[in-house]
Amino acid sequence: MTARLLLVLAVLLAAAGMARAATAPGDDALVKQCAGELADRLFGSGPRGEASITAQQIRRDGDRTIVALQLASGEGRTIAGSCIFRGGKLFDVK
Repeated sequence: MTARLLLVLAVLLAAAGMARAATAPGDDALVKQCAGELADRLFGSGPRGEASITAQQIRRDGDRTIVALQLASGEGRTIAGSCIFRGGKLFDVK
């Protein structure tokens, strides 16, 4: 009886972990969203040009994901910043 109960608990915990992973956005989606936020700051209210990611780093700290990017525009302007995501949603941009 106890082995069956442990097996059921293990299956439920595995299913919960898979469901959470399935709903969390992937790294590419987080990088894209962060790049969009930083590009808005790079170009400000002026005409929006093309921005390229020149450096990126993704760190996970508990329930937080920190995406650090550096962007460069075709005109030579650059910006660096970090986006903090909690639960897959944008929490802060620094």
